[in-house]
Amino acid sequence: GTKNGHESQSSRIKADNPDDITSMFNSYFASVFDSDDSLREETSHDLETPVLSEIILTVEEVQAVLETLDVTKATGPDNVPARLLKETAPVISTSLCTLFNKSLSQGALPEDWKIANIIPVYKKGEKEYAENYRPISLLSIVSKVLERCVFYNIREQLYQVIKTSQHGFTRGKSCVTNLLEVLNYIGSILDVGGQVDAVYLDMSKAFDKVNHKHLLHKLRMAGFGGSLLQWFQSYLTNRHQRVTAQGSTSTTLPVTSGVPQGSILGPVLFSLYVNDLPDTVTSSHVAMFADDTKLFKNINSLLKCHIMPGISSNPMKFPLLMVTTSGSDCRGLKSYSVHEPRRQLRRTRTLKQFQQMTI
Repeated sequence: GTKNGHESQSSRIKADNPDDITSMFNSYFASVFDSDDSLREETSHDLETPVLSEIILTVEEVQAVLETLDVTKATGPDNVPARLLKETAPVISTSLCTLFNKSLSQGALPEDWKIANIIPVYKKGEKEYAENYRPISLLSIVSKVLERCVFYNIREQLYQVIKTSQHGFTRGKSCVTNLLEVLNYIGSILDVGGQVDAVYLDMSKAFDKVNHKHLLHKLRMAGFGGSLLQWFQSYLTNRHQRVTAQGSTSTTLPVTSGVPQGSILGPVLFSLYVNDLPDTVTSSHVAMFADDTKLFKNINSLLKCHIMPGISSNPMKFPLLMVTTSGSDCRGLKSYSVHEPRRQLRRTRTLKQFQQMTI
């Protein structure tokens, strides 16, 4: 795939035929994935006794999720609309509950529910380059009902292990609490005449780079085991995607890494995957919202760590925000060097996150 601008022509869509166009889009979108085999096996010992090994759903749980479906959501590869599921909830909830429980007890997700329809949505830049399109993933709505039921049953266990610095996809927290924590920290330093240097990390294609073996290890260490852990393995692996555009649908390509985009469980599983990140930065303040991470002070220890296999960082994209009181001169280092002496972070006066804030 392309990394910067037009250094590579592989992202250029050079076709007029819709079938060729969807195939080229799919090849580009699939190029971001990594192979599970490329990374080391985990050697840490798992918990001797899992806290949560199985889930048994009730008809009432399934019906409640069906009745809260958003009928405006687009259908997935199975073309089963949310409106049909919602309006027939009292009738189909018993059968779906039986199907869901069989999936969970056998530790296997139906293969048809592992296919994603990808819709390329234009972002900005030249339209003939695939890198200028955002892949929107559409999954089976029935499978997302199962995901929602699973999430409701595992969230208490996850909330016990996900660190307080994570504000994404965790109960009682949001991008607002994330921003308030940062502003509170900055304010406390400015009150005593100090200066805050905030580095914003750019994790390249973070959700797509998650290594499945490492994530499953994290799930084991978080207390999951038995048929439930086996179900998570099935949920993550052997997935496929295809691109739909201009009335054409490409053939499928394998999804070899990452958490499923457009899913219910994907975001919270990603939060667990990066959960150890704050532990590697012992001399800096850390605030996280999913894959958006802010560091205050030392960053070298983070960039040298290997706790997130597959996820790479691009120091050239790290904006550095220096915050001082009005009229003060920036003290200390003029820039930060990362890995190599000549690779320096660019300084910035504003960030989107602070455009509506006054310090």
